[in-house]
Formats: sequence, structure tokens, C-alpha cells
Amino acid sequence: MSLQSFIALWKHRYRKYSHIAKAHLLAYRAQLYFSSKKRRLKKDLVAVIRTEHFGDIVAVEPLSRQVRALHPDAHIVWFVKPVFKELVDTNPNVDESFPEFCVTQRQVLLKTSVFDQVYELQFRNNNHCPVCDVFVENPLAIAKGINVHTYFNFGNLLEVFAQVGGLPIPKDEQPRLYLQERHQRKVDTLELPERFIAVHCQSNYAPKDWPADRWNALIPQLADKYGMPVVEMGLASNLAVSHPAYRNLCGRLSILETAEVIRRAEYFIGLDSGPAHLANASGTFGFVLMGSLNEFASYNPYSGAYGSGANCVLIRQEGYPCSQLPLNTVLSAIDKKVSVPAK
Repeated sequence: MSLQSFIALWKHRYRKYSHIAKAHLLAYRAQLYFSSKKRRLKKDLVAVIRTEHFGDIVAVEPLSRQVRALHPDAHIVWFVKPVFKELVDTNPNVDESFPEFCVTQRQVLLKTSVFDQVYELQFRNNNHCPVCDVFVENPLAIAKGINVHTYFNFGNLLEVFAQVGGLPIPKDEQPRLYLQERHQRKVDTLELPERFIAVHCQSNYAPKDWPADRWNALIPQLADKYGMPVVEMGLASNLAVSHPAYRNLCGRLSILETAEVIRRAEYFIGLDSGPAHLANASGTFGFVLMGSLNEFASYNPYSGAYGSGANCVLIRQEGYPCSQLPLNTVLSAIDKKVSVPAK
């Protein structure tokens, strides 16, 4: 082994084992905190585990109401990745969010039995820490045969996560958002037009994406044909649109500020990604560009009005990935629902 390889190996080991040590320390610190809270409140502690992604957290919001109904007097704690904490903090059915350091911390904490009931709304692929190199299994998911290769065979996201959490399957419930006045005030400062189209053009998973050149062609046509400005949102933009009616808000808003923009929009056009779940929960009519996904030739992740099609059009060609959707197919689907302004 070369000196360079030897140094790289020990750097990796130092990072891994110092991370694991920190996870254990934080777990025992959390155990002391929750034990103290349990004694002080004289209530059962109920843990709900849905740490990512933010679209999934929005999709399972009805389960927070279900858990509250099952445990009306308990102190409900939702485990979540820190970046998605605001979605949980605004939910009135949850008493406290727990920003998770990593799955090792959670595993050590839960083994202390400080929680009286645990609902794990995820399975192996979301229970992974790449630094610890640890996967945590969900026995209920294993027993039902639910994993990353099969989950959409068991229903939409709400139905799937209810099953892996051991909860009753809801009756196609509409997810809700709990927007605050601060989110409205922030969006007020943007001085958005009264009528506009919100678009989301890049997901966190490339197989769900539609090519940038087609978005570049679509957006000017939307603005010109329907007489409405087009506002893009998301973490980052990969577009090159120079139309005067196009506005780029990518990277400028929090999740719930983005939701408030979508709520004010006349229409939402986007990918099967987090913002589409925000659009579903906010009640804005949507057009979602979809395609086959890994093992699933066709699937529907949504409950509520997007799942039923009452407030949404899922644009796809069954068996083909989103990247192969023709521009004219998307334009035609939009044209059937959006009116051209009178001249």
C-alpha cells in the first residue's frame, strides 16, 4: 500500500468512527432529554419516523392526524432530517420535531425504549447512513414485501407508508399544509402578479426529469399563448430562458415559502417531485410530467385531488420515461385545461 493510500484509508476510518461516536453521544443525550420530558409531562411518548424526502413528508401528512387520533393525550415526536424540519414544526398534530443526526443515532435512541410507541413510515432505502455505512431494516416492510423495487405495487405513497408503519390505510385523504403568516409576508415581498403559472423543472432524481431544452421551448409558449408570466422555483435552475415573462426564484425560498408561491399560482406545471406534492396540498391545479420509473411502468404517488385526477392532469406515455415525453404532448394536455385569453 502506498503512503497516499494509507493516509486516505486512515482519514476515512477517522471520519467514520468519529461520526459513529458522535451519533452514540447524541443518542444518549437525547435519551436523557426525552426521559426528563416524559417524567415532567407525565405522558406517553410516541415517535413518528419519516425523515425524508420533503414530498414524502407532505404526502404522509394525513398519517399525523391518524396518529394524533390514536394517541390524543400523548407527546408526539416526529423524526426528520434538519433540512425538512419546518414541515413538521408547523404541523399542529405533532408536538415536537426531532432533527436526526443519522440513523445510528436514531437506532441507539430507540433501543433505550424511552418511546412508548414507534411508527416507522419508511423502509431500508431511507434508513441509510453513508458515513456509518449502516442500513436499518423495517420488519413490517420486510414482512409485507415492500421495498424500493416493489413499493408502488402497494398503492400511492400515503397508502404505502401507512402499511410499513402499521397504521390503517387511509381513504384517499387530501394532504394539508400549515402555512404561517411569515410565509405569506415573505412571498408578499416578491410582488408576484395576480395571475401566473408556477413551474418546477428539475428534480433530485434524474430519471424523473424532462430535458432542459424542452422546458426552454415550453415556457415562452406558455407565456405567449396564455398571457401569464411563468415563475420557476426549486433548488437550482438549469434553464436558459430569456423571455420577459419568465422569472427565476430558484434557491431563494424555503420549502413552505415555495408552497405559498404555488398556492397563489393559477396553475402548477412540474415533475413528479416535492413541489408537486406541495401543489397537491395547496389546492393549485397541476400538470405533472411523469413517465416510467425504474421497475414501475406506470404509477401514481398522490392521494387526494391529484391522485383522483380531480385537480390534476398526469401527463405521461405509459412505459416510457419522462425524458421521452414530446413537447407537443405536454402542450396538448395543457391546452385542454387552460383557456386562451380573448383578444
